Amino acid sequence: MKKQIFILTAIMVVMAGFVACKKKSDKPGDGSPGNPFKVANVADLKRVASDETGPEGLKWERNKHYRQVADINLNGENWNPIRGGTPNSSGTTGWFSGSYDGGGYTISNLTISGENYDVGLFGNVDGTIKNVRLNIVRISGRQNVGSVAGFLRTGGTIEHCSVNDIEISAYSYFGGLVGIVYNNATVNACMVTKGTVTSNTASSTQYLIGGIAGQNTNGTIKNCYATVHVTGRLQVGGITGENGSNGTVQYCYATGNVTSTNIEVGGIVGKNFGKTLNCVALNNRISKQSAGHLDVNNDPVIGRIIGYNHVTASITGTMNNNYARDGMTLTANEAIVPLGAGATLTGVHGADVNEIDYTNGNADKWWSGTAGFPDSEWLFGASFVPRLKGFDRLIQDPMVYH
Repeated sequence: MKKQIFILTAIMVVMAGFVACKKKSDKPGDGSPGNPFKVANVADLKRVASDETGPEGLKWERNKHYRQVADINLNGENWNPIRGGTPNSSGTTGWFSGSYDGGGYTISNLTISGENYDVGLFGNVDGTIKNVRLNIVRISGRQNVGSVAGFLRTGGTIEHCSVNDIEISAYSYFGGLVGIVYNNATVNACMVTKGTVTSNTASSTQYLIGGIAGQNTNGTIKNCYATVHVTGRLQVGGITGENGSNGTVQYCYATGNVTSTNIEVGGIVGKNFGKTLNCVALNNRISKQSAGHLDVNNDPVIGRIIGYNHVTASITGTMNNNYARDGMTLTANEAIVPLGAGATLTGVHGADVNEIDYTNGNADKWWSGTAGFPDSEWLFGASFVPRLKGFDRLIQDPMVYH
C-alpha cells in the first residue's frame, strides 16, 4: 500500500511539474528580452513593430523583442514589409530596433511586388534578426531589396538565417538576403540557396547586386554561402556587389554563376575597397557581356574572386588567402579571359583549388586548414563543401554547378 501511495505521489509531482512548465510556456510575452512577444501566425507577424495592441493588451512596438513559435505560410499574399511604427502624415515609418528570433521555424511563400524602396520581410533594421527560415521567396522592388531585410542600418545584425528558393529582382542595391549592410552592421552565418537575383530593368541603374547583399557599405559579412545565380550591369558579385573601404567579407563561398552586362563582376565581390579574406569562389562561370581588353591586367573589371580591386593613394582594397575553383570559365563578350600569372592568394583571381580539395576526399582538412574557415560556425566533411552549424531540422546540400 505504501509503495502504491509513493508511486501515485511521484506521478502527481511529475504531472504538477508538467502543468507548471506548460503554463509558463503559454504565458503571454511582454516584449522584453527574457519574455518576448510570441509570433504564431500571419496576424501576429503583421503586428510586429506596428504599434498595434496584441492579445496580451500591450503595444507591439518597434523596439520590442519577438520570437516565432510556429511555421507561418503567407500564401503568396503581397507582403507589406515590417518597418517599425505607425506611418506619419507623409507615410514614413521608423525602423525595427528590437529583436526577432525566428526560432528555427519557417516562413513560406513570401511575396512582394512593386517598385518600392527598403523591401524585404523587414524594411529597415538596426536591431537583430536571427534564426529566420524563409522558403519560396518572390520579391520585386526598386532599391534596397533583400529577402530578410532591405536595409540593415548601423549596428544592426542578421545572423543564422536561411533563404531558399528565391526570385529577387530590382533596380539597384539588392541581394539574396539583404539590400545594404551599412556601417558597423553584421551579417553572420547565413545562407541563400536555389534561385536567382536579377536586375528587372534594362537601364543604367542596374548596379550593386549580390547573392548575399547588394552592397556591404562598411559592415561585415562573414561565414556565409550563396548558391544562387546573380545577374546585373555594374558591381555584381556572388556574395556582394561592392565591399566598402571599411567593409569586410570573410569566410564566405559562392557557387552560382555571376553575370554582368557591363563591368566589375566577380565570383565573390564585384568591386572591392575593403578587405576580402579567406573566401572561396566555386562558381562554374563568371562573365561580362561587354567588349574590352581581355588581358585583365589592363582591364581589371572581371575576376574569379573580385571584379575590380580599388587602388589609390588613400584607399586600397585588401585581398588575402582567397581561392577559386580550378577550371572556372571566365569570359568577356564570350571570349575566354586569360589569367596570366594572376592566380594568386592576394590577387583578384585567387589561387587555384581543385575538386579533390573542396569537395572530394580532402575537403574537411582543406576548408578548416588551408582556407581557414572556423569550426565554431562550420561543419566539415571529407566529401562535401561545408555546411553551417546551428541549423537544426534544416537539410543543407549546397549545390556546386557543373
